[in-house]
Amino acid sequence: MLDYKGLEYVSMLKRLSLMNTEKDYLQDLMLFSIYSHIGRELIFKGGTCLYKIYKLGRFSEDLDFTLNKRIDIKEISKKIVSDLDLLGIKSKIKEIKEYKNELNIRFILNGPLYKGNKETQCFIPLNISIKEKVLLEPEDSSVISLYKELPAFKIFTMQEREILAEKARAIFTRKKPRDIYDLWFLLVTKNTLFDVKLINEKLSLYNIKYNVKEFENKMNDMKNLWETDLKHMIIGDLPDFNKVRNEVMLKIKS
Repeated sequence: MLDYKGLEYVSMLKRLSLMNTEKDYLQDLMLFSIYSHIGRELIFKGGTCLYKIYKLGRFSEDLDFTLNKRIDIKEISKKIVSDLDLLGIKSKIKEIKEYKNELNIRFILNGPLYKGNKETQCFIPLNISIKEKVLLEPEDSSVISLYKELPAFKIFTMQEREILAEKARAIFTRKKPRDIYDLWFLLVTKNTLFDVKLINEKLSLYNIKYNVKEFENKMNDMKNLWETDLKHMIIGDLPDFNKVRNEVMLKIKS
């Protein structure tokens, strides 16, 4: 397991808090474990995928996947615990919750910051979409970790365009400003296509159709939550909400 000094060093390099660096480290170990046992069965996506693979300037805590082929998720979860134990990290599965469209698995881990009490344990959720399909061909990606015990390893990720479509859907279906930030990053920094047809395919799970005015209204409804939701996640300065919203609207209307 990485020691405290090693964690401090990576924290400085990545411009993350020590707590987020610990989570980042444990996420890398968990991803390494998962993709040591499987391949395209699980497709990595969401904010943490954007951060680790596509260079998003926002830290994300969850590991999000879409189930691409039926596997025993509970068995994979047990293998993660076993693999982490070999690296000197004690962990356990706190809970597994299955919903209509999603399976959520919550891990408790004793990482480099653990001091023997519950308050210093680390919690990392795995969220797995189990009903919908990956619509675009997944990409082969590499994780090149700064943590010394990990070699570079291959994972399978959702394409940027499909992640964008899921972020657009999230803006319609929940109230988390981080979705706006991630969408803005994909549109403005990565110049990712805003594919309305793909977005509507994603929205069909909720019986919703894309409407540009409603989309803008949904974003505006999150303005007051912008700083609260994002200030501890952003690497660098948090951009102004109005600037982000205006640049998003300019992109999707052009």
